[in-house]
Amino acid sequence: MIKVRFWGTRGSIATPGKSTMRYGGNTSCVEVRSGDHVLVFDAGTGIRDLGNKLVQEFNSRPLTVHLFISHTHWDHIQGFPFFLPAYQQQNRIHIYGPPGRDKSLADILRIQMDSDYFPVELGDMNRNIQIHEVRGQVTLGSLTVEPFYLNHPALCLAYRVSDGNKSLVYATDNEPYYGSLHRPAERFQSPSDVPAYLDEKFVEFLSNADLYIGEAQYTNEEYLEKKGWGHSPLEATVRFAVQARIKSLVLFHHDPMHDDNFVDRMVSEAQALIKNFQGSTSCIGAKEGMELVLE
Repeated sequence: MIKVRFWGTRGSIATPGKSTMRYGGNTSCVEVRSGDHVLVFDAGTGIRDLGNKLVQEFNSRPLTVHLFISHTHWDHIQGFPFFLPAYQQQNRIHIYGPPGRDKSLADILRIQMDSDYFPVELGDMNRNIQIHEVRGQVTLGSLTVEPFYLNHPALCLAYRVSDGNKSLVYATDNEPYYGSLHRPAERFQSPSDVPAYLDEKFVEFLSNADLYIGEAQYTNEEYLEKKGWGHSPLEATVRFAVQARIKSLVLFHHDPMHDDNFVDRMVSEAQALIKNFQGSTSCIGAKEGMELVLE
């Protein structure tokens, strides 16, 4: 059995306020539990509340957390300095993620907590923090976590978690290659051109997952003005989910300009698109505090 809880669902920047209370204003953070394993995906501002909850739950008992970073843009790491379990010496914190373009993952996390930016340095936290640059599949007992590189201005990973029975994919900050790399028709005549091939590989990675936490930050109209920014239009995320025969799609990484009512409309549009594509995927919007169980 895999349990999923959403602690931060917003993209780009935290947006607290009355207009985002239902879907939430904290940036990306998702907790996954399977057996005794505690996995966390991204360390946006939502990880602060998760950390407080874990401290209460485990009290003085040792805790091991496996934190998987998709990429090191601020909205995916900015909450880590406020993650209380990382300050308790009895705990072990394993951080996984891609390197930067010219810096190691450890260097990026260390720079974020440089004294010019933050009063506590990374070295002043728990000495049992271990940082791993992801090179392939990670195995945690009966769980496997498989990475996949996405199309984003920073090196960015999706992760597929499986317990041998159920599986989920966490894939945020991804732009369809067809939108960002497509060239005039005379240069790409074949349906198996490079952008289409790369998008097909992503669909293969998603294939038959029980749950797809997928970024759909823009409407199709917004995307026309923001190509190359590394985010998906709603239609592309839905189309990939249907092509991959996903059972449940959760729209994630809500744009900071989208209030709750706007996200409601995007969810409704996604559900209509699924019917239009003749798919059977269910679809909801990610809300802070929402819990899902795969069993």
